[in-house]
Amino acid sequence: MVSVTRPNGTVHRAPPGAFGAITNAHHMRMGGPWDSTFEPIFNEPDKEMAAFVQWLATLEAAFAVPERSMVERISPQPLPDQRAAQIARVTASLLARSPSIRASIKRTTEYYRRGFGLTDPTADKTLIAANQRGLYDAYRKRMMHGRWAILFSDEREFIAGDGFLHNFPASQDGLNSGLKLVLPILPTATIVYMSPMQYPTEPRLVTLRLSADEVEQLNEITQVYASDFLFYRDEKPEIADAFRHGEHRKFQYHRHNWLDPLLDDLSQYNRWGKGGAAGISSRRPYSESLEGNRRLNRFIGRDN
Repeated sequence: MVSVTRPNGTVHRAPPGAFGAITNAHHMRMGGPWDSTFEPIFNEPDKEMAAFVQWLATLEAAFAVPERSMVERISPQPLPDQRAAQIARVTASLLARSPSIRASIKRTTEYYRRGFGLTDPTADKTLIAANQRGLYDAYRKRMMHGRWAILFSDEREFIAGDGFLHNFPASQDGLNSGLKLVLPILPTATIVYMSPMQYPTEPRLVTLRLSADEVEQLNEITQVYASDFLFYRDEKPEIADAFRHGEHRKFQYHRHNWLDPLLDDLSQYNRWGKGGAAGISSRRPYSESLEGNRRLNRFIGRDN
């Protein structure tokens, strides 16, 4: 059973299959022989989801001992090409179909329709689907390069939402370096994808077991990016003000003072650092970009 919390605090509990469906979301009804659908492209990741979750359970992660340094807490994991392709398919499918991506497409499409002077600028499901159609393949191909991390938790449960932190554009363009994604996929596991400009090629996958306080930090981030739904298994979250607004919000430039240094450590971990010992590079691609944005805001007179 899964519970869903709405921005007004109401809670509904039901089997997981009762949630997360948008009817005819991938159909394009143009009329007559031009009607089409791209729903079949998701068959492969949908069919392998159970096996993917079972694989997650086989990954090892060091215990979350506060006295350990981050390099001691991070564990390198093997990621064969076949498994790398699978995690890219699963993650790209969940991102491409996410309500936040659909909401972004809707906003952009309606902006241009208003600019064209249309009486009714509303973007219907067909228009959204037409712009959504190529995203899965674009995301999947981009995710074949980069660093993956799986965050585990024993002490607290991760919550999920109809939005999650990422800086992927809702288009096939602009899939450059600097991409990141934090996707809670289970009450006990969160997928992280990172593609900074520089990072060690190995390991391709690392794991990290989070403390209760760290899970709470991630759950607060999820509430910012969620709009109408927060999902949990047993631990009901305290609703944050950001979620009460009932819209997909985001941090400026998708930057976060606690998360970005963590992404630095995860992305720069090197199994064979100086002297052959594991280490974390001094490069700080995500937090340095965060500081750069702060300097820019000060230069143009914006508040942080």
